[in-house]
Amino acid sequence: MERITGGRVVEVDFARGIAIVMMLFYHTLFDLVFLGLIPSLLYLLPVVLFQRTIGFLFVLTAGVALTLSESRNKEGYWRHAKRAFKLAVVAAVITLVTWFAVPYSIITFGVIHMLALSTLIAPLFFRLGKWNLALGVVVMVLGLLVVGTVVDETWLFWLGFPHPSYAALDYYPMLPWFGVVLLGMGLGSMIFPDGKPKYKIPKLPLMGQLAFLGRHSLTIYILHQPVILAVLIALMLLL
Repeated sequence: MERITGGRVVEVDFARGIAIVMMLFYHTLFDLVFLGLIPSLLYLLPVVLFQRTIGFLFVLTAGVALTLSESRNKEGYWRHAKRAFKLAVVAAVITLVTWFAVPYSIITFGVIHMLALSTLIAPLFFRLGKWNLALGVVVMVLGLLVVGTVVDETWLFWLGFPHPSYAALDYYPMLPWFGVVLLGMGLGSMIFPDGKPKYKIPKLPLMGQLAFLGRHSLTIYILHQPVILAVLIALMLLL
């Protein structure tokens, strides 16, 4: 099959599509708990690990995509700045919606917030190429060492230091998650030199369908929760 479609690499969209399917499953489970339809399973270790695996795959593929974008970039830094601005607008909407819907657990630095800032500063690290792998591991380890450290300052939550009263439905601080972005950038440099796949991967079952989901991941991310909730509430009213 064609590895590059419409300027996009199929393998990256395929991986992102897998993450989309996993996310839809997890958030359906989350909404079933939220609506009181099933007992809470969200704090069981397998579910927590499943949720973090989804986040890791999303962020890793975002890092790979940043490297691919840079390899074809004809606009310089502004291409990344425009992408960061688009993500920042989406992040602001998420914050606003959760401020109204769940004021006790507003999303102030979720995965989209983190990706917006990461996209803005990623160009500082492109020149490192595959060495971003090592730097990413360092940032991840540093982040894991300080994760959960509570501080009195209220403005350091984005970095990974929440204050005592901080609570959010979705929280992806720069430490350790920017390390995962760097890891993806390093992998992108190794696997897709010059923006082209270095290794051939055979066509896998549902690869095209999952790649389609991956190409529209941001739109699906924005719309999926309202759709899932609407379907579940409709089923509750009908049954």
